[in-house]
Amino acid sequence: MELRGRTALVTGASKGLGAAIAVLLGRAGCRVGVNYAGDTAGAARTVAAVEAAGGEALALQADIADEGAVQGMVQTLQARFGTVDLLVNNARIDPYKRPADMSDLGWWNQTLAVNLTGAYICAMAVWDGMVAQRWGRIVNVSSVWAYWGASFKMLPYAVAKSGMHALTRGLATEGAPFGVTANTVAPGLIITEAIGTRLTEEQIEDAKHGVPLQRGATPEEIAEAVIFTLGSGFTTGAVLEINGGVHLGA
Repeated sequence: MELRGRTALVTGASKGLGAAIAVLLGRAGCRVGVNYAGDTAGAARTVAAVEAAGGEALALQADIADEGAVQGMVQTLQARFGTVDLLVNNARIDPYKRPADMSDLGWWNQTLAVNLTGAYICAMAVWDGMVAQRWGRIVNVSSVWAYWGASFKMLPYAVAKSGMHALTRGLATEGAPFGVTANTVAPGLIITEAIGTRLTEEQIEDAKHGVPLQRGATPEEIAEAVIFTLGSGFTTGAVLEINGGVHLGA
């Protein structure tokens, strides 16, 4: 396996899709940095699950919108496991969890800071190491929302996710001469353990009915797509759409 023995950093890995990606990387024989913002217990569970799957893991607390914090996180991971070979930019602000007292502009700035700028900061923090060894893999986790005309409520999230596609193309172009690939995985509806905290059962069922396959994906299904993309050395600048047929790419 090309991924065996590699060092990976997964942002937003304390639960949901990020945790599923981290566990599958552990199963593939990777050493995994489990980034989290504030969910210490969740990060500990992910670390234990990665290690149970056969990998090694280290919990890394950092706000990915903070350049200094990200640099410190990467240095800690490098000191433990060596150069970061794989980066999965998965962390995000949930578009359904806007604080009631936050202004429109405040919410816009915070969403883009984490969901887009944070991905750029993380990529730049590991970039020199990947270029120096002439090998690296970056996957940005986008969303089907990147393609939709969004309401004002979802607009910051949709703009950030659309921006990740442009980020991927730029990283792919710059990285190709050095063996560094960058790709996007764009999921649709995912049925995570936390979905019930932002949608009612009725809303979840309505969302499922809006998917041609009449269901949402499991986190593991999307994680498998991420692992496949990380392991595909001749794929770069691409978008893997995995959304049950909600958006059919050209």
